[in-house]
Amino acid sequence: MTRRVELLPSGNVFQAEAGETLLEAALRSGLNLKYNCNSGSCGDCQARLISGELGRMGHHDYVFSREERANNHFLMCRAHAASDLVLEAVEARSAEDIPHHRITTTVARLNPLSDTVMELQLRTPRTQTLWFLAGQYVTLSGEGLPTRNKSIASCPCNGMLLQFHVQQVEGDPFAEYVFNRMKPRDKVEVEGPYGRFTLDEDSGRPCLFLACETGFAPVKSLIEHAISLEFDQPLRLYWAVSRPEDLYLANYCRSWQDGLDDFRFIPVVGQGDNPDWTSPQVPDLADVPGLSPRARRLLHAGLRITTDYPDLSGFDVYVNGPDADLVALIELLVRHGLPPERLFVDRIAHID
Repeated sequence: MTRRVELLPSGNVFQAEAGETLLEAALRSGLNLKYNCNSGSCGDCQARLISGELGRMGHHDYVFSREERANNHFLMCRAHAASDLVLEAVEARSAEDIPHHRITTTVARLNPLSDTVMELQLRTPRTQTLWFLAGQYVTLSGEGLPTRNKSIASCPCNGMLLQFHVQQVEGDPFAEYVFNRMKPRDKVEVEGPYGRFTLDEDSGRPCLFLACETGFAPVKSLIEHAISLEFDQPLRLYWAVSRPEDLYLANYCRSWQDGLDDFRFIPVVGQGDNPDWTSPQVPDLADVPGLSPRARRLLHAGLRITTDYPDLSGFDVYVNGPDADLVALIELLVRHGLPPERLFVDRIAHID
């Protein structure tokens, strides 16, 4: 039986299904509850029962103080709902609420997504999962592994299995190690999370997501989080790549489009020479001076956006990339009415 659970002081509500813990249900629903071990050891997911009845309680090693017991404290990772509930619990409302961790993880899987992109899956210990917000990044390091900042591609609903997208680039020692030397069960140090490229959950405005190449990773995390929250507003994903085969999760994006009422996936291929879409409003990008190849792809996607939506005053736009590659794009979007405060930019100092 499904139970309704309300969290205080936020007023957020989620549904808990039979057989799942309250923490599992809350994370599945996209809520940013404080937790760490997910095994009943650390006490971070501690909540207070205000009203209702708790059901089955799993074993835990955390020892409550006398005061905590007297105030109806319990662990959400061990508890099930026997009725509708009202709880008091700690939720993250911004990146500043998330503490930094250093966790030794294990390579769970190396999954080729294309000829040039590898999905690196890291598993955390049961005693220390990663609490993060969708869109954030971490620092990866290890014996023989060059240190690199990488955006998390997975949803915060599972902090025990972290996904990263690694592009094979000639002369990149990190990518060379991942593609040629890394093996399952290798140890990787994860430090973080970092960054403020996070979803404005209270906006209610239509969202335009612009990803470029493997910069799709944090955008994927943001969209999965929006889906978990059951966003009502329209969601649009523009993915800019140089070749069609670089859309390494295109079928996954199309599954969002097929399954959601108001989601659209718009691939933007090339630098103004996409055979599937031409427009006289798009200039010859070869004539724009001083743009890197990535900046050209981003600007080309921005021109597609402004052709589809000439007035951006009512939208939120999420985009990531190095500062130098975003100048022309941001100028274009603002010129089409996008309020600067509704532009969410991950000015990545790292390489996605």
